[in-house]
This record gives sequence, structure tokens and C-alpha cells, in this order.
Amino acid sequence: MHRAAPEPVPMRTVISHVVPPILMGLVMTLAYLGGFHKPEPHGVPVAVVGSAATAGPVAAQIRSATGDMLDVVTVPSVDAAKEQLTTLHISGAYVPSKTHPTLLAATAEAPSNAQLVKDVFTEVAAKQDKPLTVTDVVPLTTQDPLGQNAFFYLVTLSVASYATAIAIGAAGSTRRFRERLGLLVGAAFVISTAELAFATVLFDMFGGHGGPVWAVSFLYSLIVLGIGVGLHTVVGRFSTLLFSAMFVALNFTSSGGVLAAEMQPGFFGWLNAFWIGGGFLDVMRHLVYFPHASVTHGVWVLTGWFLFGCACLALSHHIHWRRELAEATADDHQRLRETLRRLGQDGLTREQALELELQEDVAV
Repeated sequence: MHRAAPEPVPMRTVISHVVPPILMGLVMTLAYLGGFHKPEPHGVPVAVVGSAATAGPVAAQIRSATGDMLDVVTVPSVDAAKEQLTTLHISGAYVPSKTHPTLLAATAEAPSNAQLVKDVFTEVAAKQDKPLTVTDVVPLTTQDPLGQNAFFYLVTLSVASYATAIAIGAAGSTRRFRERLGLLVGAAFVISTAELAFATVLFDMFGGHGGPVWAVSFLYSLIVLGIGVGLHTVVGRFSTLLFSAMFVALNFTSSGGVLAAEMQPGFFGWLNAFWIGGGFLDVMRHLVYFPHASVTHGVWVLTGWFLFGCACLALSHHIHWRRELAEATADDHQRLRETLRRLGQDGLTREQALELELQEDVAV
């Protein structure tokens, strides 16, 4: 006895499931290749140290030689230059000298920018036949030799959070809103706590900053989960495509983790000003390396995304409420139709049946 072969899934359904991952790959291709394939510096902020009479002509020569590559200003002293570096206002400061010029850099701000200013000012000094001394005012730690720890930590938080959001949105779609909200908050706590534990205990990252790093990690995961759970109600099975675009393709390329915003095409530099990954790394950079720099911008970026996450959850709650209301109304109508049919069989007219049903409802 042979079992009947299952009916094949319609080809249209198969194709509808194949298209989203293909589109996801194309979005990744555009984002990663567009953002990383050819770094072109523009507007990297640097300073020339000295009085207006001595630093001014040097700054003018550098502007003429580099064009839009550098944004050159002058500062009156070495102390002023160091203050500008530690508050993230410049990426390097050149101190002219007749014998031994010096470059002040801050590699922890952005290794790509630090390397650029070293190359530029090494060439400036070489044209004058003078050796250049490089002083790293804010160097990278031995546990973060490439300056990529915070970026890869961002990657792990993002992927875990948006994937969990899809799971909650799909598997928990029939649960009450407060239950899904509880799952969301619990997942954010587990993800941020477990991943930070791995980062600190196994890999000795973020030494001495565990508490603040956990707080911003929890907030970041909470935001991604809130947006994911909220929008899943709207986009359904296209969630993976949308969230991979939002939290991977656009997020990682514009975050400033691999290349600083000044080294990327204008679109990604523009995104860096307000996208969630850029805000996260701004705060992390402040916590780990630049305690004297303003953290206001990063906090405002995360705050804006948190409010967006709340709006997504509110939208999801409203949609679920409308669906439940529609289902309850449909059940009431079905029950009324069955009652009318039953009473009609008992010899009552439609008007009599409606009046009797109303009397029963009022009595209840």
C-alpha cells in the first residue's frame, strides 16, 4: 500500500520565500562594498600648533596640498591641541619645528583617521628633510590593539537582539502584549549580561568599565528588540530582510567602527550622525577612551531610537487590539446568526427572535 505523495507547494509560494534572502544579499552588497571598498577622506579635522604668524602659513600650505581631505585649523599651544584631541574635536595636531616637528595623534578616536594624519604629516616633514616624531595622546589599549573591540561587540549585540525580536514576534504573536513586553525586557537583560560577561571574562575587554558598558548594552539591545517586536506585526515574514538592512547593512557600515565617517562616502557619513550604531559607538568611545569628551550626541541618538522603539511597540499593540476587536465582533455576529436560526426553527419571526435576544442580553 503506497502513501499518497504530498501535494507540492505552489511555485509562487516557493519564490516568495526565495526572494527575500536574495534581496538581503543585494542590500548587504550595496552597503558593504559601497561603504568600504574605496575609503576617500574628506574633512578630517586637524590642527597646526603655533601663533597665527607661524602656524597660519603652514596651515595654508597644508590646505592647498590636501584640498578637501583635511579640515585644517590652528591652535595656540600644545596643551590646547591635546585638549582638542581628548575631547574629539580634532584627529591630529602638527607642531612645526626647524629641527624636529611633532605630530600629536589620538589613535583611539579612529585608527583610520590616525593613520591618515600620520601619512600626511610624515610627507610634510619629509619635504622639509626633517624627521617626524609621533606622540599618541590617546593610544589604544593592549586588549584592543586594532581599536575594533567595541565594533565587534556591537555586531554581536545587534545580531542576537534582532534575531530574538523575530522569534518573539513570530512565536509570541498570540500572547498578550504585556507578556511579549516581558519577554522583550528579559531577552535584553540576558543578551546584554551574557555577552558582556563573555567579553570581559573570556577576552578581558572594557577593563574597569563593566557597569556603564552593561547599561548602554542593555539599552541598545532593548531598543533593537522593541523595534523588532513592534515592526514584526506590520512586516511579518519580511522582518529578516528589513531588520538585517536596518541593524546590519546600514548599521555596521555607518557606525564608524571599521572606517571613520570622514573616510566614507557622504551617504554613510550622513547616516553616522543619527543611526543607532553610530550613537552606540560614540557612547562606548566616551566610556572607554575619552571620558572628557561630550557624550551628548550619542545619548541623544540612542534616546531618539528608544522613542522610535516605543512608537513601534505602541503600533503593534494597536494593531493587535484592532485584530482582537474584529475577531470578537465576528464571533458575536456568528453567535447572533446561530441564535436567530435556532429561534426561527421554533416558529418565531426574525423581529420576535431579535427582541427575545435583546431581552436575554439585558437580563444578563
